[in-house]
Amino acid sequence: MEDDIEFEKENLDDSVVEEEHSQDKLKKLKGQLKEAEAKAKEYLDGWQRAQADFVNLRKRDEEARMEFLKFANADLLFQLVPVLDSLSLAGGHAEPVYKQFLQILKQNGLEEINPIGETFDPRGHEAISTKEGEDNKILEVHQKGYILHGKIIRPAKVTIGERK
Repeated sequence: MEDDIEFEKENLDDSVVEEEHSQDKLKKLKGQLKEAEAKAKEYLDGWQRAQADFVNLRKRDEEARMEFLKFANADLLFQLVPVLDSLSLAGGHAEPVYKQFLQILKQNGLEEINPIGETFDPRGHEAISTKEGEDNKILEVHQKGYILHGKIIRPAKVTIGERK
């Protein structure tokens, strides 16, 4: 009987050790699981940031492409502006051609600056003379200016008023 008690005691000791060992393994596995979850979250966050960066890059690329297309013809239109000036000066029989030509240029984003009566603005006007009149008001336009898609490609050459 003593042998039986000793055998049970040994089995009990072995099972306690085994249970403690299992708990240590379980703690270790839980720690590894937490580390794996943290890594997975980190990778997911990184992937989501990369995805958002890619979407933003695409948007910026599309905007840059659209901006490029807007101004791709700028040089050609700038070269055509003197022809427009000549047609404007010719008057008479050239008037229908001038209007048609101007309409085509407008469809491509070109706008005239004809600022008679406006207040002088050095960003869109170039003062070439002054004469007596209302202070800083544009009295005469010597050469029309032009804007392409909101950007001035040639300022209007003007005479501005000055009080004496």
